[in-house]
Amino acid sequence: MKRTIAILLVGIIFLTACKEKPATIGTLNTQGVAVGSYLTQDNKGNPVLCWSEQDGKDALYRLKYAIYNQKTNTFENQVTVPASSGISTSAESMGKVAFKADGTVIAVYSKRFLNEKNPYAGAIYYSSSADNGKTWSSSQFLHSDTSHNYGRSFFDITTLKDGEIAAVWLDGRYGKSIKGSALFFNKTIKGKGFGVDSCLEKGTCECCRTEILADNTGNIHLAYRNITMPTGLADKQVRDMGYKVSTDNGKTFSAVKTISNDNWEIDGCPHSGPSLAVTKDGVNAVWFTAGGGSGIYYASLNKNTNFDKRRLITAHGKHPQLIALANNQLIMVCEELNEEPAAEPMKMNHSHGGGGMKMSHEPAANAKIILTNLSKNKTTALTDGQQPDHHAVITTLKDGALIAWVRENNGRSEICYTNIKAN
Repeated sequence: MKRTIAILLVGIIFLTACKEKPATIGTLNTQGVAVGSYLTQDNKGNPVLCWSEQDGKDALYRLKYAIYNQKTNTFENQVTVPASSGISTSAESMGKVAFKADGTVIAVYSKRFLNEKNPYAGAIYYSSSADNGKTWSSSQFLHSDTSHNYGRSFFDITTLKDGEIAAVWLDGRYGKSIKGSALFFNKTIKGKGFGVDSCLEKGTCECCRTEILADNTGNIHLAYRNITMPTGLADKQVRDMGYKVSTDNGKTFSAVKTISNDNWEIDGCPHSGPSLAVTKDGVNAVWFTAGGGSGIYYASLNKNTNFDKRRLITAHGKHPQLIALANNQLIMVCEELNEEPAAEPMKMNHSHGGGGMKMSHEPAANAKIILTNLSKNKTTALTDGQQPDHHAVITTLKDGALIAWVRENNGRSEICYTNIKAN
């Protein structure tokens, strides 16, 4: 049965103003539940919203996207990616699209294999369109190894300075021979799809969102939750954020650099990945941890060898996303729970090939979507905290930013969004 999912346009909020304008409400017609919001830009610089939507006819989710019209404050001409039928809908590994410089659209999404030995085994696929989403190729594997025995997921994609698309993801192909998963990288070839993948790191946290970002100079920045066994901790594992950079368009990457030595000793996954933004001053990172204090922290890498000392942004936040505006202001969005989040991670069973994982998900709690201008140390609540709002995402506009997030409402799920202007 066709349902209309309300998308709340929370109005225009000025980062430097003291008062908020009245809320403006719009709607987006869909055929079912919408989850997994993700924001990006097309090859012309237009903001694009992606989401996964359940079809009422077969109950399967498919990846959809639409371009944002800032003049009308609406998303226009929804496009469905047919090959994504049966897409997985993990909140930290949502389906995404990216645009080559020539306008080719690449949709990336994950699906599970039907495998009784490992019910969580799956693959990451991509489908391409050369005619603005009118027709699409069949699904192709993002990775060279296509075994059905383990899991691959938690990917991110970006458009490179040369106009091609790069991807990173977590891969379980090494099974029990390593602790955790492995970080893999791949990129498209001019006029073609993705090439041959390469392993960048072994021993990463299995199910936190990864981050890949290409800056204006062509450098490729990566961030992810790493697993280390520091000396003196009696073989206890630590899951802190790692950073890598490539200065040769992905041919090689630097050794991993720890963003902050939080020393978070956990044997599990918090399902909360890092986010990066690059300004004229350097690389900036935000992340959630419960090591040495719980909450979302910020650190930057400028001319120094290492990231500077972290500082707490919010003790109640999770799932941060960071961008740099055209004026180099740093803007972060996250969800802020009404109570401090527990440090207890999601438990996993890494049996049957190292890629499967059994996780205990708690129902979403009421939370506010919070906007923080890190450059001006100013925070604004975009929602009132009376609904289960979570997993906010953000992208730039010419004069500000566009934000979207997931809201659970009476057993259903909808996507909310707002735009802000910055002075």
